[in-house]
Amino acid sequence: MTRILFSDKLDNCVAKWRSAGLTVIGPVQEEAISRYAAVEKGTDLSFGTVLPDRSLKELFFPQTEPMTSYTIKKNEIETTDFTPPQGKRIIFGTRACDASGLAIDDPLFGWDYKDEFWFQRRNESVIVTIACTKSDDFCMCTSLKLAPDSTKGADVLLRPIVKNKGWIVEELTERGREAFAIISEYLLESPEPAIPTVIVPEKFNLDTCVAWLQNPENFDSKFWKEISMRCIGCASCTYLCPTCHCFDIQDEGDTYSGIRRKNWDSCSFALFTMHTSGHNPRSTQSARWRQRIMHKFNYFPGKFSVNSCSGCGRCSRQCPVDMGITETLQEISKL
Repeated sequence: MTRILFSDKLDNCVAKWRSAGLTVIGPVQEEAISRYAAVEKGTDLSFGTVLPDRSLKELFFPQTEPMTSYTIKKNEIETTDFTPPQGKRIIFGTRACDASGLAIDDPLFGWDYKDEFWFQRRNESVIVTIACTKSDDFCMCTSLKLAPDSTKGADVLLRPIVKNKGWIVEELTERGREAFAIISEYLLESPEPAIPTVIVPEKFNLDTCVAWLQNPENFDSKFWKEISMRCIGCASCTYLCPTCHCFDIQDEGDTYSGIRRKNWDSCSFALFTMHTSGHNPRSTQSARWRQRIMHKFNYFPGKFSVNSCSGCGRCSRQCPVDMGITETLQEISKL
């Protein structure tokens, strides 16, 4: 027998988790945008889309975040550091590609400096992933050697059963087991079979692409100019990406006081690499697009032994000029 969480008990589960002090977060539909947000009851959750428009990243790496406040006095400068946020939470209904994105970025945020804000949120979050039973033309997890039911980055994996009646529960970590022990009275043994995961066709040969990118002769290939002609540098691909992590630090305030903040930035912007002298080592959009692809599939795996892409397809799905990582790697595969 397998344990089943029936969907008609989800309201009870959310109430139970909330009464235990956990914030419950999941996919919600807000007018034209779907994203992960806090909910008060199970019926607030929306599972109808292939995946939310916004990724899971912003729950762990916010668009903007205060680091330090400062006050300039006559003979000294007083500073006060902001502390990482407190509070346990359960994120219910993530997709495998979003959960994988967190695991991909973990070594980066703990590399030469341990980002306490990132790991505080990671350690206090239970990630509950639902295996995908549908996809669209933009999904490419299998091309990145992942899967619609990947357990990477997840604490619990749920497999849907027929007629949207609920999910088979697979607890993966101690953190996941503790969270689901809270709702154990609503987990019932049943022989219900799981719906098979969706088959996501491979869009490109990753090994072929990586080999081409690692060849120094291709760094100055005319391919980069040709493929990036359409790019308008809007950075929507980087902001929507579950693994992109570039940020800038700015001081906001007046002559006497202010706050130092960490804000999302993007390698797609011309100012991202602009030097104070006025020199820009990536002065063209083709150089910036090359950096994005090289970083994800050459530099990042060279440092952390994992590609900086989870195959969600948002970069192509939301691009206003119909280009993204999928299209670029498909063209590299042909080369």
